[in-house]
Amino acid sequence: MKRLQISIEPELDLALDREADRAGVSKAEFVRRCLREEFKPVPALEDDPLFQLFGTAESDPNDGRSIDDVAYGPRK
Repeated sequence: MKRLQISIEPELDLALDREADRAGVSKAEFVRRCLREEFKPVPALEDDPLFQLFGTAESDPNDGRSIDDVAYGPRK
């Protein structure tokens, strides 16, 4: 787990104390739960559909064309 230090207003700290006590967890766990609800975790690279495309195309690495030539055609 990565350690994170933040500063919050005293009123927010009191509210955090109350809510964490109500939930029966530490303030840190309560903050983690709130963050999990707010943010979607970044999926593993292997789970990204784009990652599945790597290695599906074949090309000759020595053909001398730039990516721009391939994508847009040769310059005139």
